[in-house]
Amino acid sequence: MRKKHIFILVGMIILSMFTVGCGEKNIAVSWKNSLINGFNDWMQSFSKYALTNDFELQGIRKYGIDNYTGSYEATYFQWTGKELLFGGTSLQRENGNQLKVTYTLTIAEGTARLYRLAAGQEYTIADTNAAIVIEFTIDSGDNYIILEGNQLSGSLSLNVE
Repeated sequence: MRKKHIFILVGMIILSMFTVGCGEKNIAVSWKNSLINGFNDWMQSFSKYALTNDFELQGIRKYGIDNYTGSYEATYFQWTGKELLFGGTSLQRENGNQLKVTYTLTIAEGTARLYRLAAGQEYTIADTNAAIVIEFTIDSGDNYIILEGNQLSGSLSLNVE
């Protein structure tokens, strides 16, 4: 059984060398970079499924250059729930790690909290009526912008770039 595992491991290493390119001076670095980039692409492709589906949203979302950016306009009437509006999971975002968020949150009744989830930590952006621009840097891992409401009647206008 051990011989089989060694044979498979050696085969994978040889295959990865051909995939990366044998003409590289430093095959190990090139192989490592290819592996990291592939893993990053894989994480980003699956993280889009964590976002709330368009047909389940209370408003209209338009994506920008990726799932981290775009605009969202919504009106809520006694709505309770959570909407994952923008974001994803990656080691390094292809378009840079700086985001600028412009929003207007209006709460007529109920409660609302607009926040960002970063590596398992929640950071409140707004939980009262507000119209503000903020900027922040995203790190490796999960990064989402979320609106959570409880019997919310009001509106949200959000732009992330």
